[in-house]
Amino acid sequence: MKVTYYLTVRNKPVAAMKKINLLVLLVAAVIALSACSSKKESSAEQEIKIYFVALGESNQQGKIIGCNDKLVEVTKSLKVEKSPLESAITELLASTDSDEVRNYVKGFQLMLFQVTIAGGVGDVYLNGELTINGTCDIPRIREQLYETAKQFTDLKKVNFYINTQPLEKYLDIAGQGFK
Repeated sequence: MKVTYYLTVRNKPVAAMKKINLLVLLVAAVIALSACSSKKESSAEQEIKIYFVALGESNQQGKIIGCNDKLVEVTKSLKVEKSPLESAITELLASTDSDEVRNYVKGFQLMLFQVTIAGGVGDVYLNGELTINGTCDIPRIREQLYETAKQFTDLKKVNFYINTQPLEKYLDIAGQGFK
């Protein structure tokens, strides 16, 4: 007759406890490694074009927009944490004028509130007020925003909102003040 003895801890065999501990350790390692890899992917740098305006008399090359101004692209290496669109608009809002180009997407407490992307459509919500000093500023603002957004080929359409109002309506109302 053969008798086998097991060392038990709280009435459970030690071999079974070792297997459970090994399984728990393995699951914890997988979770830790997946969290590390997603952080690296979510904050990668990417080359993104930001569009600025060169006034009519400038020698800069670019697409002609209203008032004979030119839309000029400046490529920047940006850290992308959520989406390239959000990073691009954040950079545009933070950018200041230089000797060659100007940024017309600025204003009192103007800030990015939210970007949502679903089904190939991006919705960009800005809060605050745009500074519009004349009718020429309207196409400058419109073109800067839309050109900066449409570089992302995964988006079929991008909608902009200022204080929940569609950008076009906001700009139309502003334009009526100059007539």
